[in-house]
Amino acid sequence: VHGGKVNCQEAVLQISNGSLVRDYCIVHNHSWTPLPQTLNTATAYTLVNLTTSVLCDTSGIRPDVVKGKAVVVMRGECDFSQKALVAQTLGATALLIASNKTLITPSANESEYAKVHIPLALMRYRDFLAAWQVFGDEMQVKLFAPPLSKIDPNIAVMLLISIVTVALGGYWSGACERDRLNSCSAGGGGEGEKADSNRVFLYSPLNVVIFVILMCGMLVLMYFFYNILVYFIIAIFCFASASALFSCLDAVMDKIGCGTLSFSVRNKSFSVRSILLAAVCISVAVVWGVYRNED
Repeated sequence: VHGGKVNCQEAVLQISNGSLVRDYCIVHNHSWTPLPQTLNTATAYTLVNLTTSVLCDTSGIRPDVVKGKAVVVMRGECDFSQKALVAQTLGATALLIASNKTLITPSANESEYAKVHIPLALMRYRDFLAAWQVFGDEMQVKLFAPPLSKIDPNIAVMLLISIVTVALGGYWSGACERDRLNSCSAGGGGEGEKADSNRVFLYSPLNVVIFVILMCGMLVLMYFFYNILVYFIIAIFCFASASALFSCLDAVMDKIGCGTLSFSVRNKSFSVRSILLAAVCISVAVVWGVYRNED
């Protein structure tokens, strides 16, 4: 705690071996030794794996092994300041604390901060294991904390996508409704009256009540069985995305006058363009579903 506030910030741990580079999220506290704000100004350290130790004392650790290097140790059994002071005594230049629990701000008493002169940060243990499998002993690390922007460009991009999507959807819907009304005016009002009756049936009070009950039931099921239903939701999202992408691309091809070939199987006609387009759209959705958590 510093000035009544905890100076917590997410930072970046970059691990490399000269050819391959991976970035991981870490948590640090400005009250310890501040981290550089850019990658170019960050110092590269050789990382020593001491995850078999919690580093609450110097027993069993040779100073020549860690001197001038960054070390990663396990969280627990003593506070952060003690680990940092032990690492500093051994000659380490940076301390990473791997945690199997939820990441918290690595804080200490205010009097302890001035005693520590090496960077300290908290990382997920599973992230370290993933990096260890990729890099092994040849790990060079850099720690830096980019300044937080007051304006998140990701939010601006998301807002732009949502506005454009709603605007295009509204325009498309209005164009379809205009074409339907024009066709009804030219051919009589029978189809228009039928469509209006279907619309009234769709939004009847009973249907609205059933819809609300189903949605509430779905929310309850997701609360209790989230680990299972999340895959069901992802599958629905992939199906809806493929369908929407197919509809949009098919309409674009019609608009630009892209021709299509057809063939018949057992008196049923199939469009070659539609089959190829469906294959592409389904492939995009499936690839996203499989690799959605990859870098």
